[in-house]
Amino acid sequence: MMVRVATSVNHVVLLLMVINLIAITSTTKFYHGFQSDKIEFRAERSIDDAKPSETRKNVEKTNGKVFDKQGSEKNSRSNVFSTENSTIVWAQIGGTASLPCVVKKNSGTVLWLRQWPSATPSTLLSVGVSKHTADDRYYVEHIRHLQNWGLVIKHVHVEDEGVYKCQVSTHPPTIILIHLKVTKAYAEILGAPDLHLRAGSTLHLACQIRQSTEPPEYVFWYHEDRMINYDAGVQALTNSASNVLIVPDADKSHDGNYTCKPSNAVPAHINVHVLNATEEENPAAMLHANGASIITMNLFYHIIITMMSIFIGRVSNS
Repeated sequence: MMVRVATSVNHVVLLLMVINLIAITSTTKFYHGFQSDKIEFRAERSIDDAKPSETRKNVEKTNGKVFDKQGSEKNSRSNVFSTENSTIVWAQIGGTASLPCVVKKNSGTVLWLRQWPSATPSTLLSVGVSKHTADDRYYVEHIRHLQNWGLVIKHVHVEDEGVYKCQVSTHPPTIILIHLKVTKAYAEILGAPDLHLRAGSTLHLACQIRQSTEPPEYVFWYHEDRMINYDAGVQALTNSASNVLIVPDADKSHDGNYTCKPSNAVPAHINVHVLNATEEENPAAMLHANGASIITMNLFYHIIITMMSIFIGRVSNS
């Protein structure tokens, strides 16, 4: 008799362990399922993550030097230029690139040339402030008191990437190299490609611009094909981190595709789904879609407890 009771008690303990494991698993699944439907906006401050570390600044400097065949450094640039050799400048497509060339007083005439790969001769772009190219995107920005003879390139193209030479007409000529790198700016909406929210809540959309070297002149928001920045009740805000669209008291009319379109970056899109508490889209149905509802779980536990009571009563009677 004692052996049978001990065996039965062991069975009860094992059953309780299994039930506990099932309960924990079900609760965890329910919690995560519910949280996935609890739509909250979280603005995240971010930097241009997709850009290489060296793009954190528009201009970077290295200590590159050019040596002649005898191994001695060519004509000390420090006596002619204040700008360092092998400076790197970043510019985005469609933006403006400013290539610096600061020289010391009475150094000579300043020329800009485009250096090409292999044995292709360099192309003369300017002498002093006079242009020597038919491309009207180029001009020299001379700031007399700073002795800056910067080369400015407007509406930058991918093909503009490369090496540029700032040359001063000393004897022999003194040259520094400026490396222009071109990036493609693009917009990104947090939460894309799909965002679900309950009717009556506030729609928040945050748009960040990646790999940008200059701020946009404007950012327009579109609902489907219509610009909505100035719609009644709609707020389109801009700060240092992102551009935010706020639509209070969202309803089914706010369903659809939203576009963040900066003036100087590739636009971004997101699909917004506003869920009404209807027979097809009520909270219980949303929870059931995630694999668990409160009613189902309570019923499950009630059945288990009833079975345990019956089982323990039979063991006691035996």
